[in-house]
Amino acid sequence: MSWIDKLENSNRAFVNLVWPVIKKSCGDGDIKPVEIIKDNDIAKDLDVLCGIDIWQTIQDKGSRGIASRVQFGDKNWKTFTIRKKRLSGYKTEYQKRLEAINGSFIYPYLTCQAYVSKDETKLFGCAVAKTTNIYKAIEDGKFIHRVNPEDLTGFIAVRFDDVIGAKIFDFDSDVHHV
Repeated sequence: MSWIDKLENSNRAFVNLVWPVIKKSCGDGDIKPVEIIKDNDIAKDLDVLCGIDIWQTIQDKGSRGIASRVQFGDKNWKTFTIRKKRLSGYKTEYQKRLEAINGSFIYPYLTCQAYVSKDETKLFGCAVAKTTNIYKAIEDGKFIHRVNPEDLTGFIAVRFDDVIGAKIFDFDSDVHHV
């Protein structure tokens, strides 16, 4: 499966499975997946430079960015995962976000992590939190280093329960079906 297919699957799962569950916790509103907007420099910048996957607009209030990570498998790992090291040497999600938070650049206000079945019909669980609260948990040492055995990418895993204010939706005992 190509990275484009994976991106489309992730966006489809977010819109169809995840957003209906987290929508109220995020203040309702309308969303637009940023990553699938073609031939638009602003959308590309929001995605690549800022890490914004979803653009949320709440009528008469404003708009904000959401980072979305949907992982497909058969389990709810109950962690936010953030890429920390790439073999290519390119800046990672962790580096970009940390620079933006500590500087003066745009970053996603909210981050959502979801665990969905491979066939995209079941949501095992998800959580949404302020991005800064996830990075605060990392700063406080509440994380585990992991390595993806498929591509040797290093990442950080932060338990949902360790993030202040995280809204957690756990369907392990009662899987949420489409």
